[in-house]
Amino acid sequence: MLTTPKMERMIGALLLIGTAISAALVLFGGIMYLWQHGGENMQTELLVSDNYSINIRQIWHIALSLTPLGIIELGLIALVTTQILRVGMLVWFYAAIRDYRFTLISVFIFVTLLYSFLWRN
Repeated sequence: MLTTPKMERMIGALLLIGTAISAALVLFGGIMYLWQHGGENMQTELLVSDNYSINIRQIWHIALSLTPLGIIELGLIALVTTQILRVGMLVWFYAAIRDYRFTLISVFIFVTLLYSFLWRN
């Protein structure tokens, strides 16, 4: 039987592990970036750009290239994925305890998160 304290522990463990992995990846990528480009002047043209369009497929290609920015992007993907998994666990938990109002609310949030994460232009 799934109890509320057990579910809270499961969600807490998911958040702890996901956030730790994300932080480690971003920190490692940041250290690699500073190691390679720490002595260079910062390019301010990147900061004023109005046209920044990227989708999940492009982020995966950058992340799998294992460049410093790719590793940072992978850490950010891990952070967003952690939150999506958390909401998915809440859907499962609310459905298991037959709280249909919160199940529907959580399903709406889950679908919205998945849509915004996967099907952007």
